[in-house]
Amino acid sequence: MPPSTMRIKLGESGTQFLQRNHLDDRGNVDQQPAGLNFYEHDWSTDYPGTVIVENGIHSFEIKYALGVVGTENAEKREKGLYNFSVTALISQNRPTPHDEARLAFITLLQTLAQTGWQPSIPYSLPRLTGEQAFKYYLEDPYAIALPVNYAPTLEEWMRIKSGSWYFYAGDLFMDIDIRRSGSQVVDKPGAYLLSFSLYGKEEQGRSYFRGKKRDQWQDYWVETIKDLKKDRYAMEERLTRKGYTIDAGYVEPLVHPADPVEP
Repeated sequence: MPPSTMRIKLGESGTQFLQRNHLDDRGNVDQQPAGLNFYEHDWSTDYPGTVIVENGIHSFEIKYALGVVGTENAEKREKGLYNFSVTALISQNRPTPHDEARLAFITLLQTLAQTGWQPSIPYSLPRLTGEQAFKYYLEDPYAIALPVNYAPTLEEWMRIKSGSWYFYAGDLFMDIDIRRSGSQVVDKPGAYLLSFSLYGKEEQGRSYFRGKKRDQWQDYWVETIKDLKKDRYAMEERLTRKGYTIDAGYVEPLVHPADPVEP
């Protein structure tokens, strides 16, 4: 019988993942010619599962899960599963009233804050948080990440067309995306799908580079981050003149041995 609850831990081996979740390598492993192995399991929308993300004191549950995929590099099996993707419904009600979806997501944000997850702001983006960050998002959705420490009103919630919330806790990073389909009218329910992506420092560092530089990202990190932060500070100066307040106390995640890097 398929498990209703699964546990995932970044860096665990594929064998460990299968054994402790009572899965087998015949139906739950997809080996690709490109050298990647995908360890996966799906649930039905009628009977979704629960995924427990294990990260020490920062552990938490993802409810109403529809699927989980862990990725392994077949040539570097000793590094274990370096990325997990989880898809989930926002609530057990389908379609979901928009205010119910909003409150469910706010509860998730509060749970993450209580377990020590902090905002991770991309280096080229301004250090805005809370209401200030959401205000700027409404002006330019592509210029900022959505704030993890802000509870939008229902009107504001309906104005979120697309976007991501970025977090870090310890050595783990996480992105959360929401897709809303169906009715976009506030008094008619819609369909909501959450996507969670979990990865470590290595993948966070590699994500800033392309091609051959990805494998040597540590060699290029310092100068790259300096350039990105120059862009950040220039943008912050412009925003300050427009009346925004920069969060100078924002704590940067430590990715590279030389962090925190400043221009």
